[in-house]
Amino acid sequence: MGRDVRVQRARQVTVALESRFENSSFAGYPPYGSAAEELADQLARLNGTLERAIKRFRECHAGTPRGLDGVAVFDDEVDAFLAATPQPQGAQRADEAALDARLRCDLRAQATPSATHLPLDVIRRQFGLSTVEFDAFLLCLAAELHPGYGRVFAYLNNDLTRQRPTRAFLVETLSTDWSSRLETQRALGRNSALFRFALLTARAPNDELNGELAIEPLLLDFLLGQRVVNERQAKPTEEMGLRDLLVHEEERARLEDLVTYLLANEANAFHSALVIISGAPGSGRATAVRAICRELGWVARIFDDALAAGTVAQALRDARLAGAIPAFKIATEQTEERCELTAAIAALATLPSPLTFLILDADVAPRLPQTSEARVLGVHLAIPSAHIRTLAWKRALREHALHASELDLQTLAAVYPFTVGRIYAAAHAAETESRLRDASAGTRELAAACRSQTNHRLDKLAQPLPLRYRWSDIVLPHDELCRLKEIANAVRNRDRVMEGWGFNEKVSSGLGVNAIFFGPSGTGKTMAASILAAELGMAIYRVDLSRVVSKYIGETERNLDALFEEARRSFALLFFDEAEALFGKRSDVKDAHDRYANIEVAYLLQRMEGFEGVTILATNLRKHMDKAFLRRLQFAVLFPLPNVEQRRRIWQQVWPARAQLAPDLDLGFMAERFELTGGHIRNVAMMAAYLACEDGAAIAMKHAVAATRREFQKLGRATQPSLFGEYAALLQDVADD
Repeated sequence: MGRDVRVQRARQVTVALESRFENSSFAGYPPYGSAAEELADQLARLNGTLERAIKRFRECHAGTPRGLDGVAVFDDEVDAFLAATPQPQGAQRADEAALDARLRCDLRAQATPSATHLPLDVIRRQFGLSTVEFDAFLLCLAAELHPGYGRVFAYLNNDLTRQRPTRAFLVETLSTDWSSRLETQRALGRNSALFRFALLTARAPNDELNGELAIEPLLLDFLLGQRVVNERQAKPTEEMGLRDLLVHEEERARLEDLVTYLLANEANAFHSALVIISGAPGSGRATAVRAICRELGWVARIFDDALAAGTVAQALRDARLAGAIPAFKIATEQTEERCELTAAIAALATLPSPLTFLILDADVAPRLPQTSEARVLGVHLAIPSAHIRTLAWKRALREHALHASELDLQTLAAVYPFTVGRIYAAAHAAETESRLRDASAGTRELAAACRSQTNHRLDKLAQPLPLRYRWSDIVLPHDELCRLKEIANAVRNRDRVMEGWGFNEKVSSGLGVNAIFFGPSGTGKTMAASILAAELGMAIYRVDLSRVVSKYIGETERNLDALFEEARRSFALLFFDEAEALFGKRSDVKDAHDRYANIEVAYLLQRMEGFEGVTILATNLRKHMDKAFLRRLQFAVLFPLPNVEQRRRIWQQVWPARAQLAPDLDLGFMAERFELTGGHIRNVAMMAAYLACEDGAAIAMKHAVAATRREFQKLGRATQPSLFGEYAALLQDVADD
């Protein structure tokens, strides 16, 4: 029978069967009540196909001799298995019987309410399987469901060891002549939906014709009634629209334009669009994908590792089974090579999916290659502004039942230019810590949670300083204290002034905040830097010059570059103590050493100017600092020697609450008589505590006087008894002890 005649005959039979349905010949067939009922009906129909294949096989092959039990499959065994399963009812002719059974299955599936999950019908419709593809899929499924089918397949393969279908087996079974054989073989080729969507996998990929075909366990679970195919890769759909996204307004407008374009072209299956959403991790790319799909009336299924693992076909399959739009993530390391990124974009643009998303880990938007197969569109999400970050903090704290003041949230948003994802991660970390401590999370806990979200190696180049001090701990003149608070305010309002008010268009230098503290040793420069860091919720690192400065040419510059890069990643405050060692004046060039020393200073000047963090320099020798540095510094704070009243306050605050003080400890005398800085007063207090502890007594005046004498001796200052006035006799008491 020629192909045209066969096609004409099939159309006639189909018309006749549809006519019979219209005349209520099929009206009595009820809808399917369950997935198992549909599966049984399809397998019963499939048995007719196997019977015809067995008949042709027996006509072409001689019977197997008796006495080969366990080695061969006999005719009566195959007949008994097929006879034990329900047979399709219909017309007498073979072709009419096949079409009759197929139409009956189709009509029952169409009549089944949508609430009844029919996996086979879903697979056929979602992947657009042809008749041959669907029957081939059923044959492979049958081998997974009953060992009897394996025996039948071994019988048709004439090989007891081959109990699974192959491409050659499917062509042989589903074809009736050479013409249909070629058509079937084309339908089961590499471009078949069965293999493009990984509905079938070859156990021997190198043997395309004779390699056994199987169904993945996850897909088999779906066919047996489980709704979710790949729970591990599935992400919950967020009920968030484009207006709810925490992104810049121009980015929101771009996303809205994208949705408008996709809606306008939805009738044309989106023209096979590939949409690239790029940005830093946590910038809201996945949320944007879900919001776009929600605007389109779809859901998104995001796959984190499908590209790296080579499981794109399985991902497409899982997305279609869930009725979702696939979105693929490319990890950062995959974007480092430009050729790999371009190849990945080109591959995704040709996927058999009307709309595909690519989530790209990149700080800059990639060049979008246009292909003949698909339209490639792109939206880049930048780091959110301070205002958006503040809104994200409010939303994150509300969802985690945490509380913070408006000023604290503005400070966190200004100090830590986090993405929305990292803000949520920090809020979650603060909530977890508060539950472990069984206490509410405050500003300190939120700042600590932010610091825990940073990834850096700054401790290899600098020394972390404790954050134990607050404004009440430092004693300074009013003007100097106001300047310190101005530095904190500058950090809080930097984004608003620079970006919101446009000052970044008027300045050519970096957007960082820097200051210099100068004054005698012990006047509180390090304490002030620590207070600023604590006030802003930042970590503070004191630069270790021994790890930075090197005698080898070029090594110091490399260390400085690494220092500023790690500081950028950590969002920490950099504190250069004894800054004149690095930022000293450039000298006249007399030899090569002077030349390279000046190069180091010039490089440090450029690097610091481009640093967008917070930098504080401290020096006892302001006149030794290079004038180019002083010109570029935004703040300068003088730390003078304390006067009598200030020394009195320092003496009162230097003692811990648990320290035992004797009644005769005359702090007023100590403040008036001895001109000491806060650092020296702290040293005296600690020495007095050691002396008192040795005596087993409270800290008395004799211990304070003796400790003061030790401090003066260390400084090379006079220690005559007359200096101690009415308490000079106590020096002898300590000596006698």
